[in-house]
Amino acid sequence: MMIIETFTKFLRDRKPGRGLFIFGFSIVLVVIFMAIFAPWISPHSPTEIGPDIFSPPSWKHPMGTNNLGQDEFSRIVWGSRIILYVVAVATTLSIVIGVPLGLLSGYRGGKIDRTLSMVMDSIYSFPSLILAIVIAVVLGPSPINTAIAISFVYVPTYFRMVRGQTLSLKGQLFVEAARAIGVKDWETMRKYILPNVLPTVLVVFTLSVADAILTEAGLSFLGLSVTPPTPDWGYDLRVGQPFLLDGYWWLAFFPGIMIMLLAMGFAMIGEAINERLSLGTR
Repeated sequence: MMIIETFTKFLRDRKPGRGLFIFGFSIVLVVIFMAIFAPWISPHSPTEIGPDIFSPPSWKHPMGTNNLGQDEFSRIVWGSRIILYVVAVATTLSIVIGVPLGLLSGYRGGKIDRTLSMVMDSIYSFPSLILAIVIAVVLGPSPINTAIAISFVYVPTYFRMVRGQTLSLKGQLFVEAARAIGVKDWETMRKYILPNVLPTVLVVFTLSVADAILTEAGLSFLGLSVTPPTPDWGYDLRVGQPFLLDGYWWLAFFPGIMIMLLAMGFAMIGEAINERLSLGTR
């Protein structure tokens, strides 16, 4: 409900960040529309091998064809499902694990806080892409394994943000009042602290999604996400990269531009929400 209310507020008023939000949200909405209606939008099967090899963009093939004669536009449309699925599962797992642990660590303190902070700081110290590559290699190439690898990387991000917010909130008067009337710890965290943490979680979510998109594309580029001939933007970018010097620019251009646009769309939404929250704080 809070996410829906935030979106409607941005669309209604004309405060700073509205244009940035609308532009980013429009990009994301187009990609979601592509993923939902892929069977009706794509003119060809994304895995169908055709006779038109290395065909440039035309009316028949709007984004050209690759070295196997597969229609690039159809692969772009169907590939939106893979990247959205991986990123959605990864960010959901990160939130489900990171937010409760951050609440528990910040609220309870003591040995629990020291242990969880040490574990999360150890994970956070590794470069995110390298850590995701290691986990993806261990688990094997598949979309769900890629989502698990990415979620493992971003759990510390949610943990640190929520823990910091919880540490500042647990000393507030309304939390002290809840304790004084005998409210249990888990109810205090759920009813009084979590609602005040959610705006920060929303900002972290949109920005981490943008980064997760690039991470998924990187894993796919390395062949650690999907197996051929599954359509995926990162994989298609890898396939097209060797043919750039031969003049077949469209093979890498269209997957690359879609990755950039989707990541930029979520980043714009996050920046707009962060700007609005900062304005409200001031």
